[in-house]
Amino acid sequence: MEYIAAMTRHLTLLSLVLSLAACGEPAAEEDTSPVYDPNPPEVLAEATRPAVVVLPDDYSIEQTYPLVLMLHGYGANATMQDVIFQLKVKAEAGEMVLVTPEGLTDSSGRQFWNAATECCDFDNTDVDDVGYISGLIEEARELYPISHVAIVGHSNGGFMAHRMACERPDLVDRIAPLAGTLSSFENECPATQAVRVLHMHGTADETIAYNDGGIHLGAESSIAFWAELGGCTGPIADGTRDHHNNIDGEETDVLLYDCPIGDMQLWRANGGDHIYLGSNETYKRSLADWLIAP
Repeated sequence: MEYIAAMTRHLTLLSLVLSLAACGEPAAEEDTSPVYDPNPPEVLAEATRPAVVVLPDDYSIEQTYPLVLMLHGYGANATMQDVIFQLKVKAEAGEMVLVTPEGLTDSSGRQFWNAATECCDFDNTDVDDVGYISGLIEEARELYPISHVAIVGHSNGGFMAHRMACERPDLVDRIAPLAGTLSSFENECPATQAVRVLHMHGTADETIAYNDGGIHLGAESSIAFWAELGGCTGPIADGTRDHHNNIDGEETDVLLYDCPIGDMQLWRANGGDHIYLGSNETYKRSLADWLIAP
């Protein structure tokens, strides 16, 4: 009887072991995080409309980087634009991943962005630059570990930055337009959510006027639109800075808006012109810091 009882216990234990084995191990959760190539391509949209990417010299997939797109002004190009912004050297130093797209060339031989009725598709080509830039951002997010997306643009490029914020706030976290404003045509900005904005403008700009009254909105009206949409308070004065070598003293007033999504700023350069060729290292460093800050 003891033998039979022992065998019964043994068979019961064996049955339990086999039952657990049949169930198998719990299925591991699938890892859906992106897998980045440590040696990614340095050209986006290569087959259609190439855009050069500047990666950090010590690029690593073990850290994230701000993605910054630099949009040149009308008649300029990415190389010329970086004379003012000096972002390439900062990307190489590890501060960002920099994308430097080029606008198409119009019948007068000038590169442009189709940014607004006011600027600068003068041949009425209706090229879809929103779609093009959106594609660059989407491709970059698949290739590089990105923390946030910023667009900086001068003049026509500034208009284009505003248009991207208007139409694709799902892709863009912040914009920094220099001497480029929001379109005065209200139907051209369907935005229902705000992105962070740093607007930079010289009061002596004779190409894209600082104030309202021309064929586009002024600097203060442009940023006020985003501040209201973002539920911001302000602006409040936050001191002055010397951003221009060719203007004596600290010519730039810094005005801050306090917003739920992060600060917005207006840099009003009293006596500053349209091109900003006289901008100094303080300006370039302050701009880069705003673009890359968490």
